[in-house]
Amino acid sequence: MVVKSATKKKLMDLQIDEEYAHKLADDRKWDDVKVLTPGQIAQICGIDSGTAQRISDLMAASTKSARSAAASTEKTVVRRKSAASRRRRKSMLPLEVFDNDSKISQILRDVDHQDEIYQQLLSASVDANVVLTPRMIMDLTEGIRARGTKKITPAKAKKVINSAKASLMISRADPYEAVGITTAQSIGEPGTQMTMRTFHYAGVATVNVTQGLPRIIEIVDARKTPNTPTMRIFLNEQNSKGKPLRTNEKLVREIAAGLEATTTSDIANIDVEVAQRYLSLKLNKSNMRLKNMNGAEVKDKLSRALRLYIQSDSDDKPSELKIIPGVAKKDDLETLATDPPTYTDLLQLEDKIKKLQLKGIRGIARANVQAGENGEYYISTIGSNLPKVSEFAGIDRSRTYTNNINEIQSYLGIEAARQAIINEMSDTMEGAGLEVDVRHLITVSDVMTSSGEVRAIGRHGVSGTKHSILARSAFEVTVSHLLRAGIIGERDELRGVTENIVVGQPIALGTGSVDLYYIPDEA
Repeated sequence: MVVKSATKKKLMDLQIDEEYAHKLADDRKWDDVKVLTPGQIAQICGIDSGTAQRISDLMAASTKSARSAAASTEKTVVRRKSAASRRRRKSMLPLEVFDNDSKISQILRDVDHQDEIYQQLLSASVDANVVLTPRMIMDLTEGIRARGTKKITPAKAKKVINSAKASLMISRADPYEAVGITTAQSIGEPGTQMTMRTFHYAGVATVNVTQGLPRIIEIVDARKTPNTPTMRIFLNEQNSKGKPLRTNEKLVREIAAGLEATTTSDIANIDVEVAQRYLSLKLNKSNMRLKNMNGAEVKDKLSRALRLYIQSDSDDKPSELKIIPGVAKKDDLETLATDPPTYTDLLQLEDKIKKLQLKGIRGIARANVQAGENGEYYISTIGSNLPKVSEFAGIDRSRTYTNNINEIQSYLGIEAARQAIINEMSDTMEGAGLEVDVRHLITVSDVMTSSGEVRAIGRHGVSGTKHSILARSAFEVTVSHLLRAGIIGERDELRGVTENIVVGQPIALGTGSVDLYYIPDEA
């Protein structure tokens, strides 16, 4: 790592000791240092919490004074908004008003508050001063019901709550417990048993969705785009006209047709007439019917996109279109005899027309209507574009989901991405018939998202940012890490598990977390 001299100088100007400034400026810019918490400062510098808090207060005061100075000298600049930005703002949907009661009811929609056993367990937990969430109590209730028990006595309810309390205490991680190693073992061991790579997408026999170990690798590597991005799009109960939407298959299919990206090659056969120097588009009526389009609409969209004059065999219901390069209006046809288009112009226009998107959302290759519960229909897609899909009329944004974690992070935020990592890993494990404690998955997701962005578990992500030199070199690229550390004189405090194993000394965990001394009795 390289110590940033500018960052170190700024820290020393704040009356921070040179030793601490040196450690804080290790491969960190000022913007990275000023957002560190007192706990992180204490860990990096190896100091107590009081000293770390003092350093944090000094940096916070410096940042605050800099902001106030900038605000006093700031000039007001008036910029005229472009037409594109105005159109973008107009097309965006208004933000939904947060309704706390409805959100709570949505979270607890599976909890039956009127259940007699639920009420008894809830009362027993209050009497015993045991904090259990409604979802936990409902899980206990369902477990009791599954055994065929219809009623329980107050004594049995108290016993169940005490047993749940004991289980919670056992499940807690003790101080100095190696939760990272436990998590790695708990996920790695069943991960080796994953043999299923793909499964067929619902309703589409020709498409395979990545599953099993390859999907787990995708998630922990934080790949920008998964091999097979998919979406589950749910719809509102009613459309803008007040008619039922999610239960109307015809309306749902119309929305699916509108979502699916449609190019010119999907609905027409393109032929190049070299001798006559024009392109011929023969429209496929069956494909246009599936895409909910007509010939007049296709002609209009092509004319607007290409800015060319398009000839057709019929004005109302065209079935064949004729496009000539360079002919922007009908009057330009008279100049073709003296200035015909070149063969290169024909090929370039053909390539442009083939890739031209006429309808739908970019990235949505296929959209299929699926039957859900309670007569509800939803749309499953191959491809993903969460921001654009969310702007589509009739879409229930609160339930629409994509397996593209980076897309979730950029559109919904880091907390949503964290939950998506947990969901995707859990679903993948369950799909392979494996059971892993959700706490291990939570540990992985927390580490990947703790910095405010989704980081990979690798040398370009979490492992590459470890403070220990030996821990970084033991993972990958040993020579480069050791060489750089030797050049700049970097020190390793040997506080972690890996670096202590490397040097062959006891780890500060378990029995190694305490020092034993023999004090003989005085004679």
